Amino acid sequence: MKPINLSVLMLASISAVLTVPALAAPQSTDAAMQNMPGMTHAAAPTDPQAVGIVKAIDTAKGTVTLQHEAIKAIGWPAMTMPFKVASPDLLKNLKVGDKVQFTLRPAGTNTTVTAITPMP
Repeated sequence: MKPINLSVLMLASISAVLTVPALAAPQSTDAAMQNMPGMTHAAAPTDPQAVGIVKAIDTAKGTVTLQHEAIKAIGWPAMTMPFKVASPDLLKNLKVGDKVQFTLRPAGTNTTVTAITPMP
């Protein structure tokens, strides 16, 4: 049996290392696929929405305290907690006791209400 030539072995190894990333690179999308049903996707996930009751409004701090139902989209149980609002204008049409639907931008303890609307 003939011994394997070290230079041949090195050349084969280098070729394999250089070829694998090219094969693993993302494939370009066929333009025709963009028009297929089910192939369009939103650019960003939808922010979670919830329902709650306004318990307090602090315009100086830009917060609203809500007693909200469970928010399954982010795994939160029902609770009462203060939230920062994305804009002070969101507080203008609210009053304590209002039942509201609201949208959140989740960020742990810095979660922000980005929309809030009193419900009939």
